[in-house]
Amino acid sequence: MKRAFGCKEDDDPTEKDSGQSLACGKLDARMAVERGGLMTARIITVANLKGGVGKSNIAVNLACELGGDTRQVALVDADPQGTSTHWMSRGRYPAKIYSLPLEDERGAQRWVTQVLSIESDFVLIDCPAHSRAVTETALGLSRLAVIPLTASGPDLIATTNVLNLIETSRSIRDGNDLSFLLVPSKIDHRTGAGRRIGDVLRHLGDVVGPEVRQRTAFVDAFGERKWIGDFAPKSDARLDIVNLANAVLTKLEEIERFSGDNEAAQVS
Repeated sequence: MKRAFGCKEDDDPTEKDSGQSLACGKLDARMAVERGGLMTARIITVANLKGGVGKSNIAVNLACELGGDTRQVALVDADPQGTSTHWMSRGRYPAKIYSLPLEDERGAQRWVTQVLSIESDFVLIDCPAHSRAVTETALGLSRLAVIPLTASGPDLIATTNVLNLIETSRSIRDGNDLSFLLVPSKIDHRTGAGRRIGDVLRHLGDVVGPEVRQRTAFVDAFGERKWIGDFAPKSDARLDIVNLANAVLTKLEEIERFSGDNEAAQVS
């Protein structure tokens, strides 16, 4: 996948890594899943190892869009910076926020137990940037990773490092029941990079989700501490999130169908 972005194996634009190799956090996550707290088919991690990609914007608005009369949705703010928690700290939202910051692998097992104890149809995890250990711990619980990336070269390189973590998590779980969706984020088609991002990612196929463009409505919604469906329900910004939510639901259905087919094959 690094070659797809034209990157070398040792390219790493992330500024820091607040944890060691993920093995500790990852194994804790696996142990907690095996203890049977919560089915992982509905846990979604929103992550990128580089900051400034619109991760919390997507996490908050996607969680709220997935929420509704028939679905209970929880958003776990694992980022010590607490952007999602601040955003949802007042008012009413279709999703429930849980402030559970995780800075490194030392608290991973307790954090995993807390996440798995949440009773909800969907649990989204907003991961901090720059931490491999935290990201891998979250991926160990998840069936789907939503990876926002902007049209900049460093973001494309950083994304390959998240994809490497996904491959590592798959190998530990002895299966391919962890999928991902690349989400072009903060895209401005008035710039050359914004216009080219589609061409850069198009050959990757159905792992690329719909764009979430750079829109002032998202900034204003954050300022008012409202999600986009409440702040501007008929806006193009809302349509971006609706399209993303539909893509996420479709991807989850594919994952669950794949898992079901594998289980049936093993039984037969």
